[in-house]
Amino acid sequence: MDQERYNWISRRAHEIWQSEGCPNGRDREHWSQAVDDWDSRGQADPHIGLNAVVDHVRRVLVVDDEPLIRFAVVDALEDAGFEVLEAGNAEEALVLLEGTQVDAVFTDVNMPGSMDGLGLMARVRARSPGTRVIVTSGHVRLGAFDLASGVSFVAKPYAHEVIVSMLKAPADSS
Repeated sequence: MDQERYNWISRRAHEIWQSEGCPNGRDREHWSQAVDDWDSRGQADPHIGLNAVVDHVRRVLVVDDEPLIRFAVVDALEDAGFEVLEAGNAEEALVLLEGTQVDAVFTDVNMPGSMDGLGLMARVRARSPGTRVIVTSGHVRLGAFDLASGVSFVAKPYAHEVIVSMLKAPADSS
């Protein structure tokens, strides 16, 4: 196995393990899933790596349980030219993600239900590593070590222009 393939599969298996809550005894399953992901990823461009993030965002999913905040973000993103979907919680977002491809997810951390925004972030990154994710909260401050690779954090309150500029900016290839 060449080094690039091994490194990609190793990182992907670790992401799968993290997204499932770091269970013991399932390394073989995670490694097998990562190998399958390697084999099926970016067939058109074999140079697309694990953390290759969508460079041009067109469709955004906004997830927030506060309707007024969600509506304001949706309006700002639509005014900026994005196609926007919305969900009131993580479970609703996952249902939308099953049937619709999105380029980015903008989610609040604190939401009611069985999964918060960080759980949603982990699921999105595990299923679709190229999807941009921006997490927001007015209750907690998160740093790079608190977030999955390629995920950004914006503290509330924020200016809608900040979110628009983050989504319009080219993907960070680091």
